[in-house]
Amino acid sequence: MELDYIIPKVRETFGRLEFGKMIEEIREPSRNNNGRVASRRFSVFSDIQKADNIEIILPAVAGVKASIKQDSPIDLVNPRVIAVGYRVENQSFVKYECYADDIVKKDLTK
Repeated sequence: MELDYIIPKVRETFGRLEFGKMIEEIREPSRNNNGRVASRRFSVFSDIQKADNIEIILPAVAGVKASIKQDSPIDLVNPRVIAVGYRVENQSFVKYECYADDIVKKDLTK
């Protein structure tokens, strides 16, 4: 059995999330290094995961998120976490990548 991804309990895992900024656009490879945007990586802040910013990877169709101001409360749409293993010399490590379908402003009227 292969583990594809983990669906986190957002409230317990991340707590209250606030928007940070777009970190990078990830492009598809092309001959002239001008491939189309495949996904975008964003940083978000958490009141539980305080040591590091959380990076969320969104598909390109989700857009740039220019309308969301920094430190605005947000919600993740369909988040999932993937464990990625890698090796440095004789040691192995795991990093976790968090993907979501979208980031939306939190509706504070609820």
